[in-house]
Amino acid sequence: MKIGFFSDTYRPQINGVSTVLLTLERVFTRMGHQVYLFVPAYASRRASSSGNVFRFPALPVLYRKESRFALPRSREARRVFGQLDVIHSHTPFSLGLLGIRVARKYGLPHVHTYHTLFTDYLHYLPRPLRLTPRMVERISAAFCNRCDAVTTPSRPMRQTLLSYGIVRPVYALPFGLDMSDFSRPLRYDLRSELELAPDERVLICAGRLSQEKNVSFVLRAFELMLARAAKLRLVIAGDGPARAQLEKEARALNLAGRTVFTGYLERSKLIDYYKAADLFVYGSKTETQGIVYSEALASGTPVVAVGEMGVLDVVKDGTTGLLLPEDETAFAEAAVELLHDPARLRRMGQAALRSAHEESAERSCEQLLKIYRELIEAATSLPA
Repeated sequence: MKIGFFSDTYRPQINGVSTVLLTLERVFTRMGHQVYLFVPAYASRRASSSGNVFRFPALPVLYRKESRFALPRSREARRVFGQLDVIHSHTPFSLGLLGIRVARKYGLPHVHTYHTLFTDYLHYLPRPLRLTPRMVERISAAFCNRCDAVTTPSRPMRQTLLSYGIVRPVYALPFGLDMSDFSRPLRYDLRSELELAPDERVLICAGRLSQEKNVSFVLRAFELMLARAAKLRLVIAGDGPARAQLEKEARALNLAGRTVFTGYLERSKLIDYYKAADLFVYGSKTETQGIVYSEALASGTPVVAVGEMGVLDVVKDGTTGLLLPEDETAFAEAAVELLHDPARLRRMGQAALRSAHEESAERSCEQLLKIYRELIEAATSLPA
């Protein structure tokens, strides 16, 4: 099968969508399918192609400079469009809209994955351009209803989309990970790099450092953890617009000596950091799935998180981690209690690994293929 992925974000931009695209491309290719990616150019504004990746000319988004607004013009890409069997868009912006046009022009089925809870990201827009949540819901429904099917990574997000007025089939389909990334030998020694004492415990929080990820909550909870268990270190892996403010908050809470901000890490190093940590801690309430939860579980690291939205489908409360209300005291007490129970922590780590293998990328791709094939069959059975 020839599959076309249309997305307004891709490497070198680091986020959950680009991670999913890289994983799906790799696994589908291993399964014998051909994947073509239609994505923005980052290093230059010119269209280009390299193998199966077609880069469209793009401009930086003024209010979010790491993002791009792609101009849907590429002669090389146009030559490929008619060869595709299915369109799969991953963003609803310029290249997602291009996916709709290509699907209509060539009579191809179009699947859209709704990755992001956009109503919680409106603060990034300048005030004169800021939409209301209801406007975003209507725009989202209008886009999705022009597709043939919609997937989203969790059941809570599926219910949210249905409330928007989407009438196309909506599937709750979490994206698993390529477990081969997590089975290689360790290359990076986190404990050695941080010069940790043998009895120090490590908590890791990873992802984009932005307002909606609620990292401030993790810092406040960590302050309370230190009052109960002094030999702790918090590693915050990632970068983003809130980093300077979060570092300031860490200093104000007297956490600077116990907290490490690493910036963006290459994927292999991040995986080794997950494996070295005792717990993954996260405060976000906006994740449709949260690839970081899956990455922690695939590393055998239990999760302690605020139990809202996508994490409810990824982490099994009491088995692979703990899901808690957004209350710093309850969060801190639960994390420290788990750290003080090595047998339970070990059982959770083992269960986390089993869960990650059960929800692998191969399984996700098989489910996607079933959706693709049903749509292709339905399209070919229509009367001429």
